[in-house]
Amino acid sequence: MGKLGMKRLVWLPLCAALAGAAWGSPSRRAVAAEAARYGVRRVANPRYAANELFVSHEDLRSKRFDELRKRYEIDKAVAGETDEWKRILLLRHWINSQMPVGDPTVGGDAFRLLDYARGGGKSQCGQHMVVQNAVMNAYGYVTRCLGAGAGLTKEDRGGHHGVNEIWSNAHCKWVLSDAKYDIHFEKNGAPLSALEVRDELLRDRGKSVKIVQGPERKVYEGTGIEARVGTYRWISWEIQGNRHSGWGQFFSSALVVLEDDYFRKHTWYRDHRPHWAYRAGYFVKTRHRGWIEWTPNVLSVRARRNAKGIGVSISSCTPNLKEYQMRESAGGEWRRVERSFTIARDALTQARHEWRLRSVNMAGVAGPEHRLVIERQ
Repeated sequence: MGKLGMKRLVWLPLCAALAGAAWGSPSRRAVAAEAARYGVRRVANPRYAANELFVSHEDLRSKRFDELRKRYEIDKAVAGETDEWKRILLLRHWINSQMPVGDPTVGGDAFRLLDYARGGGKSQCGQHMVVQNAVMNAYGYVTRCLGAGAGLTKEDRGGHHGVNEIWSNAHCKWVLSDAKYDIHFEKNGAPLSALEVRDELLRDRGKSVKIVQGPERKVYEGTGIEARVGTYRWISWEIQGNRHSGWGQFFSSALVVLEDDYFRKHTWYRDHRPHWAYRAGYFVKTRHRGWIEWTPNVLSVRARRNAKGIGVSISSCTPNLKEYQMRESAGGEWRRVERSFTIARDALTQARHEWRLRSVNMAGVAGPEHRLVIERQ
């Protein structure tokens, strides 16, 4: 996840059949011959995986997001910070600072939970999860809600833990984020997804994993029972992703789980008994890890020859897509492009051309950049 794949060099020749009435003059034949010498080079780009499973996302057109930012003056928490990853950590830290941990007496949406906390109320992981989902999406960061547990036997402690994963465009991956403890997990300095934490747990009990806290990413020295790698032996993802914008409407209780060998051969215990979703039939099982770790905002780009030059088509799974943009990698300005467009032959004037493409959502957050390289053979 998050890695780039380098593929072999493949040349896609432009249309060679350019002679004829329209291309009869020597100068036009020369242009056509020159254009035919160019090809599209396949280069390293972010891995694209479509959303095959999750049924909905937050709708950023909802006024509830603007109201959330204004009522609690959240903009102050990220004022002056332009780095996406640092903004995410600052927002998580803000949530943690607003919601003291203790036994809660209310549930509800982000508004009720934040008002309750400001009135002296205490919160647990589920409340932090709901608020983090709302706040991160309010700033354009695709976020989803997870349930995790350590329970392998009836005697295991730890119960059940509510957290989030946030899609990081900078790291081009899902990142596990725990607002209750203001922590995430890293290996060799890179933040980990929930499944990556589980991988490390099952491999060697997470000996290479570091738990870091706050915007400064200091080593976590607390004693929270859920703030450990062992909490992520079992993981489920809510199949529906619009908790905040869809509040008060129908919300599915279906939970997505990875049905690998470990899941099939063991039982998930929650609060000293098998997880309720077994009996209720609410587990949505998939053997396709890529269906869980799909890639929001990442582009799938196809470039092929056509009669006018090189035709480019873009697709993506970008929640709240505003537009696609493109620029010359040499430092040109970003400009809006359609889902399909053509790079004309007469624009190919150099030995090598490189463009960058990206998605931009309605909050102005840009996705990972996709490189498009055209070279003279």
